[in-house]
Amino acid sequence: MVDTINVDKIKVIISYLADKVDKLYVTKLMKLFYYIDFISYAERKSSITNDVYYKLPYGPIPSFIKSEIDNLIGSFSEEDIKSQLFDIIELKENENRYGKIVVSKNKRYNLKELSEYEIGLIDEIINKLGDKTARFLTNKTHKEQPYLLTSKNSIISYGLAEKLGDRKVLNS
Repeated sequence: MVDTINVDKIKVIISYLADKVDKLYVTKLMKLFYYIDFISYAERKSSITNDVYYKLPYGPIPSFIKSEIDNLIGSFSEEDIKSQLFDIIELKENENRYGKIVVSKNKRYNLKELSEYEIGLIDEIINKLGDKTARFLTNKTHKEQPYLLTSKNSIISYGLAEKLGDRKVLNS
């Protein structure tokens, strides 16, 4: 049985992260989702988003979330494919035009979409990694077993989450 992606939960998490993390670049968002899902899987044998992660040059990337962000970037007219995230976030160029920053449009997201466990994990990830740069997080993920043990451009198995470990990985 394949678990389905809960778009409403992803929207809440993105909005929450955008409110809590200063200058949340898209690349950084992808890495934070990786830690959210893989630590959850290591601890509970269940990811939070059920997204599929690929080993790409900038590190682990959640395919559904990345696709929706890309659709958001590419939406210019009514005929374009609309991102399912268009109502909750917008992407802004930073002052140096170095990447896109995720900004929450809706401050009234419903945290009831998330369990106490999920909010606690996300808050701990924000506290430990929220002030790190996207480059730092990319370099960090490149040194970790799930990334190292996966072939280039392949799916990173949730089964490798145990090699990442629990929340202690946030301290290294």
